[in-house]
Amino acid sequence: MNNSEQKSKTETSMASRRRRHFIDSTIQGRLLAALIGLEVILFGSAMIWLYLDLSEIIDGNLYRVHYADTAGSSAFMSTLLTVIPVILLVNVVALWLADMIWRAYVRRIVNQLRRILSRVSNLDLRDEPKDHRTDHDVIQRARNWLENERDEFQAIKNVVRSLPVSIESIDENELTQAKVVLRELHTLL
Repeated sequence: MNNSEQKSKTETSMASRRRRHFIDSTIQGRLLAALIGLEVILFGSAMIWLYLDLSEIIDGNLYRVHYADTAGSSAFMSTLLTVIPVILLVNVVALWLADMIWRAYVRRIVNQLRRILSRVSNLDLRDEPKDHRTDHDVIQRARNWLENERDEFQAIKNVVRSLPVSIESIDENELTQAKVVLRELHTLL
């Protein structure tokens, strides 16, 4: 492979890369902080639980030095087999809850974006009241785009209004003015 082919391949791979990564740091940071806090509390509680149960097992078997009994190990295993499923269950519930929160958040953003795009597809460029529950960069960009479209439409409407109704009975000056207006309209479109 020569140098120009390698450069072309690199440019192609760079061109096909995503340039924007849509990350909402506020909600993701809160979910991550909640998950870390939950894990610290959960494992701290599990360690206290294990400590108390192990202390009880050790105290119960402390003076049985020469007595071969497996009750201590079975008590330890039963404690361990109780703590681990509880930790797993709490983690599964926490992940399910985080998924529900995340889906609801994304669904609100996507539904608002769909409403904006649906209005634009129906040529409804009127201003709508802002829903502050979904203040997100994507929604703000869509609102800015809608506002720009509304301004462009208003400019086109104003230019079209300045055109004469009919060209049959206009003089040379009005014809020149109509040509200027049509050129301006052409630049807007």
